[in-house]
Amino acid sequence: MIRTLTFALVLTLVATAAWGQATPTGEEGAQHWFRVSWVPPADSAAATIKGSIFNDSQYRVTNVRLQIEGLDADRHLVGRRLAWAIGDIPAAGDTFFAAEAVPGAVNYRITVVSWDLVSLDRAPQAP
Repeated sequence: MIRTLTFALVLTLVATAAWGQATPTGEEGAQHWFRVSWVPPADSAAATIKGSIFNDSQYRVTNVRLQIEGLDADRHLVGRRLAWAIGDIPAAGDTFFAAEAVPGAVNYRITVVSWDLVSLDRAPQAP
C-alpha cells in the first residue's frame, strides 16, 4: 500500500514537472501570451498608473506580476515598481492593475515578469 502511494506521488510529480516545462516562460512567453496597456498619471496629485492585461493564451492564469519601469524624457530608467494583476485571467480575457507612479518618470515600460498556470481554458483557435 505504501509503495503504491509513493509510486503514485512520484508519478504525479514527474508528470507535473514535465507539463510545466512545455510552457513558455520569461519574456518570450510574456510577449506571446500577454498584452499590457496603461494610462500614465494625468497629474502628480493622482500618482497612479492604471492599466489592463489581456491574456492571449489558451490557459487561465493567476498571480500575474508586472514590472513597471519609469523612464525620463531621454528614455533613461529612473525607477522600478512591481505590481500584481487583480485575480485570475481566463483565456482571451483581461483584468486590471494599478500602481504608484515612479517619481521623475514621464513614460513607462511595463512587462509581465511572472505568472502561474491554473488550467487549460479553451482549445487553440485558428488565426
